Amino acid sequence: MLSIIDPNIDYVWNSVATISTAKGTEERRPQTDEEWQLVKQHALTVLEASNLLLIEGRPVSAAGAATSSGGAELNPAEIQQAIQTNRADFIARAHALHDSTQKVIAAIDKKNVEELIETGSAVDQACEQCHTQFWYPNDKRPE
Repeated sequence: MLSIIDPNIDYVWNSVATISTAKGTEERRPQTDEEWQLVKQHALTVLEASNLLLIEGRPVSAAGAATSSGGAELNPAEIQQAIQTNRADFIARAHALHDSTQKVIAAIDKKNVEELIETGSAVDQACEQCHTQFWYPNDKRPE
């Protein structure tokens, strides 16, 4: 996640932004064919990484790696156990990531910024639904 999916989906999400500062407002959008192609390359990497998630027996992290940044996350062994116990759910979550990323790529191919924002949000939802089940299922959310 940290090496492949996160940096690549962040690039896609950050390709469109409205940034307001004391100096004014900047609208960030891919403009040229080359910029759109670069965003697509990052999205394609996420698409292919969703296929990697389907490989049975693939460890969730390198030995000794930390998965917790704030205390709510499970450790790698617990995540691995949750995936093994709920393999069908995990596969469905990986497919949701794949399907939503395909929609992002379609938006990129059309060079449609509004659709890129909408489909990018669907990818975020796919990620979050998987994380809340397999990475931090015990996280207490404010009511």
